[in-house]
Amino acid sequence: MSRSLSVRQRGFTLIELLIALAVTAAVVGLMFAGFGVIGRTEDRNQRTMERAEHMLTVSQWLGRKFDGLRLLSRQEGGVFVRFFSGNAAGLMWVAPLPERGSAGGLHVFRIGPLRHNDGRVDLSVEALPYDGSAMAMDWNQALRETLLTDVRTLQWYYQDGRTGAWTQQWDASQAQYPARIRLELGDARGDWPPLVFALARPR
Repeated sequence: MSRSLSVRQRGFTLIELLIALAVTAAVVGLMFAGFGVIGRTEDRNQRTMERAEHMLTVSQWLGRKFDGLRLLSRQEGGVFVRFFSGNAAGLMWVAPLPERGSAGGLHVFRIGPLRHNDGRVDLSVEALPYDGSAMAMDWNQALRETLLTDVRTLQWYYQDGRTGAWTQQWDASQAQYPARIRLELGDARGDWPPLVFALARPR
C-alpha cells in the first residue's frame, strides 16, 4: 500500500512539473511576443518620424527658394516673358542659391518629375546659374538634386491673387506671379499633407 501511494505521489509531482514548465513556456512566449510588438511599434514610430522630418525638410527647402523669387524676364521667340512658369507637373523660377557659397548667386530652378526606365518617379530639382535674359538654358549642365524618391502623387496648383482661384497652369506671359503655390505630393506610404507656399513680393 505504502509503495503504491509513493508511486502516485511521484506521478502527481511529475505532472505538476510538466504543467509548471508549460505555464512557464507560455509566459516566456507571451513576453517575447510582447517584445516583438514593442519592437514593431518602435520601428513604425521611427519610420513615421523619419517621414515627418523628410516632409519638413522638403517644405523648408522649397519655402526658402520661393521666398527668394526674383522678378526677372527672359527672351523667348523675340519677346520678353517672365522666368516664372508652371503647370501641373512642375515649375521654373529664379532665386538665389546661397548653399553654393561663393559659387552661389541667382540660379534658374526647374522642379518636376524624374522618370526612370523601371517606372519609378522621383521629384527632382535642377539649377542653372542665371546669366541674363538671353541665356541659353542647357539643362544637361544643370545641378541636380532629388527631393523625394518613389513619388506616387505629384500635382502643382497656382492661386491667382486677384480672383483667389486655383489653376494648374501659370503661363510665363502673365504680368504677375501667383499669390500662393500648392503642392500635393504622395509617396509609397501615402499622400502628404498639402504644402502651401505664400509667395513674397518678387524683388
